[in-house]
Amino acid sequence: MRELLELKGDRDDAEEKWVEHYSSKHQILLLGEGDFSFSCSLATRFGSASNIYASSLDSYADTVVRKYKKARSNLETLKRLGAFLLHGVDATKLQLHPDLHFRRFDCVIFNFPHTGFHRRESDPCQIRKHRELVFGFFHGASRLLRANGEVHVSHKNKAPFCNWNLEELASRCFLVLIQCVAFHKSNYPGYENKRGDGSRCDQPFPLGECSTFKFRFSRVAKELYAEKVKWREVKEREPKCHQAFPTTRAMDNKHVRVEDSSIHLELPRYSKRMKPHRKEQLLEYNRFNRVSLEMHNGKLERMVTRRTVPHQCQEFGVQASQEPFPERSLRFRGVCHGIHKGRVRKMLIRNSTQGESRKRKHE
Repeated sequence: MRELLELKGDRDDAEEKWVEHYSSKHQILLLGEGDFSFSCSLATRFGSASNIYASSLDSYADTVVRKYKKARSNLETLKRLGAFLLHGVDATKLQLHPDLHFRRFDCVIFNFPHTGFHRRESDPCQIRKHRELVFGFFHGASRLLRANGEVHVSHKNKAPFCNWNLEELASRCFLVLIQCVAFHKSNYPGYENKRGDGSRCDQPFPLGECSTFKFRFSRVAKELYAEKVKWREVKEREPKCHQAFPTTRAMDNKHVRVEDSSIHLELPRYSKRMKPHRKEQLLEYNRFNRVSLEMHNGKLERMVTRRTVPHQCQEFGVQASQEPFPERSLRFRGVCHGIHKGRVRKMLIRNSTQGESRKRKHE
């Protein structure tokens, strides 16, 4: 027990070493390692690889050793320094991997992500596949970070690689860009970038001007995204509300046209054979409800109702034949002159004086 405590103390007291952006005390996960030369470079400079998890998409026995000449020696060096080696790791499904699901890292690194040389780099389909790869990586890596952990992606700056738009893909996973620094291959002795696909998989590809993009998880960005989703849902519900209540929109514009066919069932009909006392009751009912006799007899087909606004008249349109009233009489009854110009063929509103005169006539 004493020897174990002494060994643990020696490890804790070990001097922290830095290689560019990476510390020997950081928990580091590397993805897409071709011949494992980058992780081997870090481990050699640190003097230990106990905090390094190096992974590749290829399997060890079938692909890695066969594709890359220096892969075997690099893997042996990493094993000797205590690295954790993983093969067959899909960068787009990190959260589903059994060895990574419950682990958290200070830094997750993916150098020069690429889906393979299937088409020209400027082809839109090829760019879309690259973007899907990077987005899947961001989605999984954001779930494996410790507090203040970072996601690093080394990438070319010139077109068409700049069209991948890494910042936009990262923001969809609540990752914000905190720094963008130039990438120099000479800062990592022993690192060799490989094509990793096709017959020339073990050959390097031209780097040109490159940068390392550093992203960090942001809770504020996640909250803002949640608010944006709620706002979008509210906007999507508005057209449905207008469809469910079409009359509201019509009332806001001009007026609503309403079919009123039930009025013939509700109101009693007037006939010449009706008894005198029954006629008087019907006339009183008409004057009280401001309804004409012709309306009782079923000649009303449509009624146009306008919103009630102060100092504005109500318009009712029906089909009938009636001589127009003089303009002065229209103003007296509170009816606008526009109705008189042919928009309405019959007036439903009659003043009390006409009703009284008709009552005397019947008497």
